[in-house]
Amino acid sequence: MAKDLVCMMDVDERTAKFKSVYKGKTYYFCAAGCKKAFEEEPELYINVKVSEDQHPVHHHMRDGEDEPGDHSCGCGCNHKH
Repeated sequence: MAKDLVCMMDVDERTAKFKSVYKGKTYYFCAAGCKKAFEEEPELYINVKVSEDQHPVHHHMRDGEDEPGDHSCGCGCNHKH
C-alpha cells in the first residue's frame, strides 16, 4: 500500500485511479482533489512529516472550494476542516 501524502489515506497502487509522477517517483492518491492539491505544490507534501491522523495542509479549504466538513475532494477522510 502507498500513502496518499495529501490526506494520509492508504492507497492500493494496483488499483489507484489517481497518480502523479514527480521527479521520477510515482505518487498515488485516493481522489482527484488530493492529486490536484499535490500537483499544485508537490514539495509541500513530500517534505512534511506528520502523524498518520493529521493532514499536512487542510487542502479542502483552498481557494474557497469547499466548506468546513465538506469532503467534496472525495478523500473520505474523517477530519473536520
